[in-house]
Amino acid sequence: MREVSRLRKWLGRRSTLVGIVIALILLGQFSFFQPVRDLLRTSISGPASIVSNLGDRMKSAFSVLFTVNDLARENTQLKEHIIARDAEIAQLLFARGENERLKLDLQFQQARSDLQTIAASVVNFSPTAIFQTLTINRGARDGIARGQAVVSGGFLIGKIDAVSESTAQVWLLSNRNLVTPVMLADSQTIGLLKGSIRGLVVENIPLDTRVEKGSSVVTSALEGLYPAGIAVGSVEEIISSKEEIFLTLRISSPINSSNLTSVLVVKQ
Repeated sequence: MREVSRLRKWLGRRSTLVGIVIALILLGQFSFFQPVRDLLRTSISGPASIVSNLGDRMKSAFSVLFTVNDLARENTQLKEHIIARDAEIAQLLFARGENERLKLDLQFQQARSDLQTIAASVVNFSPTAIFQTLTINRGARDGIARGQAVVSGGFLIGKIDAVSESTAQVWLLSNRNLVTPVMLADSQTIGLLKGSIRGLVVENIPLDTRVEKGSSVVTSALEGLYPAGIAVGSVEEIISSKEEIFLTLRISSPINSSNLTSVLVVKQ
């Protein structure tokens, strides 16, 4: 019974609402109802405008959000592309550097056909201030022996100090325990090259020797330690004082030993 009563009430309210709507439609046809009709339109248009504006703002906000997400995704993709490109450039530069060094090694072999050389790869670098050394992947089984000269890019970089069956240790020219007989190419003057806190220096040059900046320094065959005429570097400046009885020269080499990946060992 209660459900029937509720249904009747609902139908009655619905009928009343339908009646009001019909009455408003009919009255809207008469001019005297114009003010009421305008009032109703104004009352309805206000909330409708607010809802419309709110919808537009929400649509704009979502549009901005989607745009930001798209930009973030594109930015991530761009960063990944840049990283990949930088890695590719680094590989190309490394390959180009290796190619240039190999070209110089080949030119040295062609220019010094009187020397027998063997190529080796650098497997370790020790940068300690006193004992600057390299380890190469060639040893006694490859004919490597203590005292042999080591070259890269056509320049002397050191000599073999210790040898095992499959590897060898190279003392670099900057090693303070290594003394290398060298010669000033212009004047044929003999001196001794050493590593020091001032870099590579050539000592025991007579005071009356004419020395020019940029003059080539090459190996000397003094005492038979090295083949003669291998490039060592060039004179950078005279660093001895006037009171000294010999000239001391600072020498620069174009070879950065810490970047070496391959060398040539002079076997003969």
